[in-house]
Amino acid sequence: MRHRGGAFPLARMAGVTIGQAIGLGALQGLTEFLPVSSSGHLVLAKALFGIEEPNAVGFVVLVHAGSLLAILAFFRREILSLFTTRRRLIPWLIVGTIPAGIAYVALKDPIEGLFRSPLAVGAAMLVTGTVLLLGEWRARELRSLDEVRWQDAVAIGVAQAFALAPGISRSGMTVSSGLASGLTRPAAVAFAFLLGAAAIGGGTVGKAKDFVEMGAQAGWAPLAAGFAASLVVSLGSLWLLTVVVRRKCLKYFALYCYVIGLAVLLAKLTGLW
Repeated sequence: MRHRGGAFPLARMAGVTIGQAIGLGALQGLTEFLPVSSSGHLVLAKALFGIEEPNAVGFVVLVHAGSLLAILAFFRREILSLFTTRRRLIPWLIVGTIPAGIAYVALKDPIEGLFRSPLAVGAAMLVTGTVLLLGEWRARELRSLDEVRWQDAVAIGVAQAFALAPGISRSGMTVSSGLASGLTRPAAVAFAFLLGAAAIGGGTVGKAKDFVEMGAQAGWAPLAAGFAASLVVSLGSLWLLTVVVRRKCLKYFALYCYVIGLAVLLAKLTGLW
């Protein structure tokens, strides 16, 4: 049954239709693990298509929750090993989450303001591209996941803190930092996403009240659609990232980030967008 005004009552969630929610969720899933910044792409997509969303950060965190479930499934063996053979990693994972936590508490308002600025995202994409090149250049592959040190955890944690800004890729920053710190490629990917799971989980819990309010206001269908799309596509892109890192192909994603970043900056600064 159609609602007055021609819209389905469950078809919108804070200005996002079910179709848009699926598209944004899929975009999140595709870009969360590929080193190109999922949050930056979401900001650009919403600005480009004129999607008005009062709780922009809340929806971004929701689709990140789909990616979190994908991490838990993909790295289930590594996660289970934290309670058996790799318990020594737990303190380093805690250490690694501290920088992002401090940065968010101290800079919450400025960070959330960036989610409404395509210009800032364009500049941040250039940063991501540069970090990817530096990480590949500095890769030494000296230590396995069992040999992660506290210094590695701090370096990767600081890199993750920078990724709070949309346009700066969490996976790009953390994997590149791990490679530059001397971790092997599989170890850099695994530790980056074990650390990412903690950060995404904390953000999801912190926004739980917003999810309830959004669902109560406009129905749960768009929320569920965005979450499901993010989960399914995240699993595929996570597998792809492991292949990309193993085959030393990060430079191609650096080029992509430069192209998108420069295109956005030129479009905004010249008034074309």
